[in-house]
Amino acid sequence: MGPETLPPYRHISSTPIALSSASALLTEYLSNSELHPHLHPDALITPTGIMFSSHDGPMGSVVMHNLRRVAAGLRGEYLEPEATPEPEEDEERRGKWKGKKTPILQEGQDDWQEKEVYEREAENEVGEVGERGNFVADGGEAPEVQVVDDGNEGGKKRKITEDDGDSKLDKEARRKAKKERLKELKRQKEKERTTKA
Repeated sequence: MGPETLPPYRHISSTPIALSSASALLTEYLSNSELHPHLHPDALITPTGIMFSSHDGPMGSVVMHNLRRVAAGLRGEYLEPEATPEPEEDEERRGKWKGKKTPILQEGQDDWQEKEVYEREAENEVGEVGERGNFVADGGEAPEVQVVDDGNEGGKKRKITEDDGDSKLDKEARRKAKKERLKELKRQKEKERTTKA
């Protein structure tokens, strides 16, 4: 096996250039970027080719906007700093989207109510049905429980309630009904096969 060859590369020197030539290069790049989508950092690569971003189009994204500002600075233009939101406004905006300090309007109310207050005042219901109770804690009688050794592994014991005998009968009946349904289904499929053949 021969020596491994490296892929071709182009060395770009980092020697400083004059502001006028940098301005010319950047201006040319920006004008070409309005015609050719492959010069945009947010270009879309599709099966039909490279396309402009669906959001920003030929003018480009924030990167292209910032490059235009740099090009204007290289030409000697002074651009006002772009307005950034004050920290208090920014926190309010983030809080609204995160669900913090979001007012909730209740039915029949004209004023907004803070989310925390609404949640404190709301009834704590369990599940979709509503509040559930424990009939034993509410004064009902607990069913009798017998502990029986089934002879299963590890000497584990199983609890049997009064209703256990009925549930065993129901279970057997369900099994028999299921077997009958399956047999009937098999008979129907056999009839369909014989009629098709």
